[in-house]
Amino acid sequence: MGPSIAALIVISVLLTAVVVMFRANQIGATLLANATKANAERVTEIGNTKFEITSVSTSTDWYSQAEDFDPPNAFGCKPIVHGINRTGEITAADPDQCYWFIGTDGEVVDVRLYRSDTRPGSQRLSMDMYDPASDPQVGYGFDYFDSPVDQKSISLTGGSGTYRIKAWSISGGEGHYTLKLVVNNPPAFQPMTCVNYFHIENKGSSVFSNFENMDVIANLDSNTTELLTRSGDLLPGLNEWSVSIPATTTTDGIVKNNDVFQQGILNTGEIMELRVNLSGYSDESGTIVVVFPNGVSSTKNFDLLCNN
Repeated sequence: MGPSIAALIVISVLLTAVVVMFRANQIGATLLANATKANAERVTEIGNTKFEITSVSTSTDWYSQAEDFDPPNAFGCKPIVHGINRTGEITAADPDQCYWFIGTDGEVVDVRLYRSDTRPGSQRLSMDMYDPASDPQVGYGFDYFDSPVDQKSISLTGGSGTYRIKAWSISGGEGHYTLKLVVNNPPAFQPMTCVNYFHIENKGSSVFSNFENMDVIANLDSNTTELLTRSGDLLPGLNEWSVSIPATTTTDGIVKNNDVFQQGILNTGEIMELRVNLSGYSDESGTIVVVFPNGVSSTKNFDLLCNN
């Protein structure tokens, strides 16, 4: 090989190296530019993300809510307040109805449990009273109700606290009934409310539709934390959450149009409804944490969930 050919080979190799280096620098610069752009867009999106969580409460759902309690009734125990009738139905599938109230030691309460017709003998209704101090499987007060005018007076001698009334039929009689509790010195009625669902309002300029990657976390005051799973239905199952963007919303009694611009997308100023259902929930206060896919989060405290 002559000197000229060798020189040409060296020059060719050097030129190739220069071209490769230039191309690598060009690719690197492009990747860096893309990464910088993506990061800038993410920073901008996060900066434009702002949402506010509010709770929507109802007292009706609290009055219908059954707390877990077994015994006396595996189906749950509902609240009953002075002077307000409660209605129920004794069936073969649900033979024991349970109601609770806050009683004061030493006071006398009147209980009325009746149907519209007389129920003599084996068809008569029965009532057991469970106090807060004794074994809940042993009712200390009980009686039978034969006619619509029957009323029983019972002294509360088991201490102050939560008393429970079991409405049933000792011989398996079925049907609808009405239960009324009259307290001799009733406290002022203060209807409790529970959070039925949460409103999430988009107060930023970013829009959202990727709800699959949203996280919802429930923190209860009993130091219980649960990462909930998204439900495929509007009404979530146990330890699930669901969201929907309704066509209209009601705020402070005013009905407003919602989901106007792009259906199914949470645009600026629009409201999304969040529902949660916690397994084993027992009238605890806590906090709901919502984390959007870009990492922006917000929290909302609650005193009591309807948990429906």
